[in-house]
Amino acid sequence: MLMDFLLIGLYLKWPLRKPPGLILCSLGIVLKIVPLVGGSCPRPCRCDNKLLYCEGLNLTDIPQNLSSAIGLSLRENNISELREGNFVGLSQLTWLYLDHNNIEIVEENAFERLRRVKELDLSTNRIESLPNGTFRPLPNLRILDLSYNRLQSLEPDLFHGLRKLTNLHLRYNALKFIPVRIFQDCRSMQFLDLGYNQLQSLARNSFAGLFKLTELHLEHNELVKVNLAHFPRLISLRTLYMRNNKATIVVSTLDWTWDHLEKIDFSNNEIEFIEPHVFESVPNLKTLMLDSNKLTYIDQRILDSWTSLSSISLSGNDWECSRNVCALASWLSNFQGQRDSGLLCASPDIAQGEDILDAVYAFQLCEDNVEATTQTFTATRNRARGFIYDGPTRNPYDLQDVEGGEVVTNSLTVTASADDLESTMQIHKVVTGTMALIFSFLIMVLMLYVSWKCFPAGIRQLRQCFTSQRRKQKQKQTMQQMATTSASEYYVDYKPNHIEGALVIINEYGSCTCQQQTSRECEV
Repeated sequence: MLMDFLLIGLYLKWPLRKPPGLILCSLGIVLKIVPLVGGSCPRPCRCDNKLLYCEGLNLTDIPQNLSSAIGLSLRENNISELREGNFVGLSQLTWLYLDHNNIEIVEENAFERLRRVKELDLSTNRIESLPNGTFRPLPNLRILDLSYNRLQSLEPDLFHGLRKLTNLHLRYNALKFIPVRIFQDCRSMQFLDLGYNQLQSLARNSFAGLFKLTELHLEHNELVKVNLAHFPRLISLRTLYMRNNKATIVVSTLDWTWDHLEKIDFSNNEIEFIEPHVFESVPNLKTLMLDSNKLTYIDQRILDSWTSLSSISLSGNDWECSRNVCALASWLSNFQGQRDSGLLCASPDIAQGEDILDAVYAFQLCEDNVEATTQTFTATRNRARGFIYDGPTRNPYDLQDVEGGEVVTNSLTVTASADDLESTMQIHKVVTGTMALIFSFLIMVLMLYVSWKCFPAGIRQLRQCFTSQRRKQKQKQTMQQMATTSASEYYVDYKPNHIEGALVIINEYGSCTCQQQTSRECEV
């Protein structure tokens, strides 16, 4: 900075040819040369003023004589250890990149005297553990990246003293649990990424002290339960990612309200049940992702708490298209925000693959009892097994009894009979078939009418053909009748008296009378 002022003075004085101009010129040249002599750039590295880039050089150790550097990048090398004293003399360093190496060991005092470092990148290495005081010499650290390592656990005081830390990346490790109050001193943290680990459960105070945290990533872990009580006093939290876990239930055992939480991602889990009051704790929720789970219905109380939603995804669930889906169908038909398509019925078999809204309309699932669609439908996820959830909180919507296909609540009783549903669907089939026949007949009549109007000659010829065929058929029938009529009958009527009869018999003479019947003639 001083050198720049001297050069400016040189430009101002030199045209006037005054002695101060020569003095300023000499001082500027000296100050320009001195830094180069005292802190020359290491031969394999690339220097940009006081920024040193020693990248992709297959280095196995930290270069020396880097005392003047304020930024140092050693990424994509073959460094395997960080020992105490490796960074001696780098007291002016403000950022340090050590990613994409083969670092396995980091000693506790490896970053001694690097008080000015604000950004440290140790990602994509082979670190399995870090001592408690590893980052204690870095009180001004803002960004710390430990992702893509092999960390299996975190020491309880690993982040102690990092009060200015704002971003912490821990994704793609092998962490199985988070120690209680490990982030207690990280009061400035705004971003925390714990995704792609092996976390199976969370303690209630694991995130204690993170008052300024706005974004939390817990996706791709092995969490079997979602309890909003695990995030107490995160008053600034805006986004929560928990997709691709193994959660089967969503509950809240803490009386707390997250006023700033606007986005929740619970997709690709195994969620079967959600406590009715859960979303009452997030009154300003705008985006909710519940797709690819095992939900069969949504409680009316939950739907009533979704007043601020502008985007929701519910596809890929096991929706049961019975009376229990009426509340969801009514809510979807009135929802003005953005939602995914393809909310398909998974049961019963006759409605499988149908869109929920289409099934409700086609099978008239909600028309018999309109009032029931506006009430609470609380049911078990599997009536045959009689599964009843008895959570930590009781409310007017809790199930009281499940027996014989009848679900009884404190506010409404709904009898869901499989026979009634089957008979309704049979009637629907009959009506559909009848309508199809009528429609086919009308199409044929329409085709004949159009042909008669558009092709009169063809219709006339067709009519003559039909008339000729009928005439031939009639002649054929007449000939058959004539054939069956007997021909003209000729016979002799002989009536002798008693004497003549005897004479004829004995002497073979006598008189006889022959009479010929008139012939019968038929005019053809």
